[in-house]
Amino acid sequence: MGLVRSLDEISAREEHFSKGFVLGDAVMVMVMFRTNAEAVKRVLPPPLEPDPASIGSAYVAEFRRTNFGVTYNEAALFISAQYEGEVGNYCLSMPVTNDIAMIGGREVYGFPKKIAETIRVRREGNKVTGVCIRKGIPIIEIKVNLTGAAEPEDIPPQGPNYLFKYFEDPKIGAFDYNPRLVKQYNEIDWGKPELGEGELTLAKSKFDPIHEIPIEEVLMAGYAKGMEIRMQPGEVIAEVDPLKFRPYSFIKLDWEL
Repeated sequence: MGLVRSLDEISAREEHFSKGFVLGDAVMVMVMFRTNAEAVKRVLPPPLEPDPASIGSAYVAEFRRTNFGVTYNEAALFISAQYEGEVGNYCLSMPVTNDIAMIGGREVYGFPKKIAETIRVRREGNKVTGVCIRKGIPIIEIKVNLTGAAEPEDIPPQGPNYLFKYFEDPKIGAFDYNPRLVKQYNEIDWGKPELGEGELTLAKSKFDPIHEIPIEEVLMAGYAKGMEIRMQPGEVIAEVDPLKFRPYSFIKLDWEL
C-alpha cells in the first residue's frame, strides 16, 4: 500500500466492495414522524416530488463493525419523497464521527455528511437516548421509552435513498458537472428491535438548519441492537439542471457570511 496503488491492489479493493459497504454490530435509536407538507415541498430539490404522506425519519446510531476498516457513530434526518412514482427517502443531514465514513458516504453516494464532535446512544433500563452534538449544539436528540419487542410486521418496508451527488467548480458559483440524482438501497437485518414511545428534538443551528422541518406527530419509535446494514451500490437515475438545483446545494456546507 502506498501513494500509488498497483492494478492488483485496485482490483482487490473493487472486489471487496463490489456488493457495497457493510455496517455491523450496530445499535440504533430511531423515530418516524409526520411533518408539514409545505415544509417538505419547500426543501425538496427537483426532480424529486413530495410524498403525500409527508413522513420524516431520524436516527442516532453506533456502527461498531464495518468492512472498510473503521468504526464510527452517525445520525441522520430524512424526509419521504418520490421519483417517477417510487417513494423513498431524501437525506437532509447525516453527521458522522469519522472522516473515512464521511468521505465514503459523500464522494461515493452523495450523502450530505459532516463531522460532528459527539454522537452517542445510551440505554438505561427501558429508556434510550440518542444525541448528535455538532458545533456545540445538540441538533438531533431522540428519547424513547421502550414498551416491548417489535414483530416483523411492525417494521415498515424500506424504500430507496434519494441523494444528490455534486461538487463545486474551482471558480466558485458553479458545479464541476451537472448534479446527479442517485438512487441507493440498503438491506437491513434489524437484530432484536424494540418499540416504544418516542420524542424527537431538532435544535436550531445556523450551521445545520434542520429545525426547519417541523415534527407534527411521532408515529413510531424504537431501538435495535445487533443490526447489520448492507449499503448496496447506487445508480445515477437523472441529471439535474444546475441552476434549478443551486438553491438546494448548501446542505453540505457550513459557510456563513
